[in-house]
Amino acid sequence: MDFVVFPDHPATGPLCLSLRRDPTVRTVPHPSGRAWVMGHWTDDEAVAAGSGPDRLLLLGTASADSGTLDRLLRRLRRLDDLDSRIRELPGSFFLLAAMGPRIRCQGSLSTIRQLHHAGINGVTVAASRPQDLAALAREAAAAGLPTGAPGLGSVDEESLALRLLAPFAPFPLAQRPAWRAVHAVPPGHCLTLGADGRHGTVRWWRPPEPDRWLEDAAESVRDALTEAVRVRTRGPAVSADLSGGMDSTSLCFLAARDAPRLITTAWGCRDEANDDTVWSDRGAALLRTAEHLPLPYADAPTWYTPPQPGLGDPAGPLSVVRESARLAHQAAIVAARGSRRHLVGVGGDELFSPRPVALNSLARTDFRSAARRACAARRLGRWTLVDTLRTLFGGVPYPQWLESCADRIVPGVRSGDSGADWEVVPAMPPWAHPDAVATVRRLVRDAAAGAPEPFAPLRCQHETLRAAARAGEIVRGADALTAPHGVTFEAPFLDDNVIEAALTVRLVDQVAVGSYKPLLSAAMRGILPDALRARGTKGEHSAEVYAGLRRHRRALSALCDDSRLAGLGLIRPEALRTALTSLQPRSHTLHPLDPTLAAEYWLRSLQESQAPARPTVPAAEGA
Repeated sequence: MDFVVFPDHPATGPLCLSLRRDPTVRTVPHPSGRAWVMGHWTDDEAVAAGSGPDRLLLLGTASADSGTLDRLLRRLRRLDDLDSRIRELPGSFFLLAAMGPRIRCQGSLSTIRQLHHAGINGVTVAASRPQDLAALAREAAAAGLPTGAPGLGSVDEESLALRLLAPFAPFPLAQRPAWRAVHAVPPGHCLTLGADGRHGTVRWWRPPEPDRWLEDAAESVRDALTEAVRVRTRGPAVSADLSGGMDSTSLCFLAARDAPRLITTAWGCRDEANDDTVWSDRGAALLRTAEHLPLPYADAPTWYTPPQPGLGDPAGPLSVVRESARLAHQAAIVAARGSRRHLVGVGGDELFSPRPVALNSLARTDFRSAARRACAARRLGRWTLVDTLRTLFGGVPYPQWLESCADRIVPGVRSGDSGADWEVVPAMPPWAHPDAVATVRRLVRDAAAGAPEPFAPLRCQHETLRAAARAGEIVRGADALTAPHGVTFEAPFLDDNVIEAALTVRLVDQVAVGSYKPLLSAAMRGILPDALRARGTKGEHSAEVYAGLRRHRRALSALCDDSRLAGLGLIRPEALRTALTSLQPRSHTLHPLDPTLAAEYWLRSLQESQAPARPTVPAAEGA
């Protein structure tokens, strides 16, 4: 699915010409007859309603039908009324609304549905994919039309420098697209377009107060997650990961309630000490109505398999680069068995895993409870006294923290984090060029100077929402890999209603020492068997990392011979080659490889074709 949104303005006419040359493009017009939305989507991905000059269009995964949208539209007096009404609609989707010439566009909190915008030919144009705006800008420039910002439509080298940060760049820089002068709409914000072609960005969502008792919050999570899964079990068959973890196993048991046919998949583990297989087998034995499909590691591509031509995401470097070949392999297998949607547990860790930063937030309102839990966590996690005290007492406003990050970003060395940090403090890789390091530090300082507003006033809620946005980026990239096989990559945990429900639990219940994911466990009581809810371990996959690097070391090292990143002055290729060919006894030292390889492969893919990939399934004309 992809689309472009145009304001009702005469300047959009020339911009639509290149899109109209594609016979598979569908068009929804403004009342004036000009194009409002143009793109590619299937009938089951779109729901529309209209009343005179007012209209609503949902694109994505939703339970709403045209009657539901029609009733919602009739209750609207202005576009701002959608702030509260949108919560009535379960699923993961883009919402496009128009009242006369005024337009409102928004995606999802997790950024699985992320909107972008750019100024082209004197007006603001929005799109679901940044590469489409870049391509539109190049078309406009070729036709002699003004493209606004210099360099629009070209690769943003400074953004690529940020992409080298491990594990990721801090907010708001993490949201910066890889295409120059293309902007992402921040999570929780909507984009407005006027008849004059100008735009605005408005925050429509704010996190709820974390004031609900565990059982009450668990009930809300259970209801929201049940609806999120039910939305995705329509159709003859659905597949799902059954990794053995609580997240994916919960989704499988929920899907088994409604899916006419459920196919579960489980990867085999190279490391016998990894107990994921044990728990996956236990889940399969208790899930008798599903078809269980083991995926032996010997029959699948290893991690770090170099991507095939055309396998990737033109939007930007893949967050799932190490597993890209495996995801495509899995999608082909489930597609052959009739699945068109594949459910994954991505988002479960982000929403429900305890975080030290919650102790920092709790200390502001209930210091005694925070201190007791911090002392217990210190014993279990071997925290130093200094880190424990920082977790309880430390912390500065987000812009100050972001500014301090600039000096803590050091090549090859990640600064120690504590509960006083708003986010993980990233590091540049050891092979980063000094100029790239200087660029990143400058960009971080510039971002801090803009006094960015965090996702939430509470550090723990900000970190949860930041993690959900990062998970959304992972899902977007994975979906680009599975879509060519006709399979969508679905993450029910990352639906807006599920995220909001998870944020309502009291802080004291978020940091229950000795309890693994207490909120999710309580939510799944009566759905997930107690024998499976009792798991308190998590699989470790360093064996897959080492096996993949051994197998593909020669191909990976060859990237250093003509590195595109080195050509841009971002890395030192010989230092990267040393890391790829030397012994690395600790797998965490290899984490910086992923963002670097993702950026390198992405640049190479652009040389193959600047044209955005289009869905392989043709769509009928009309909305």
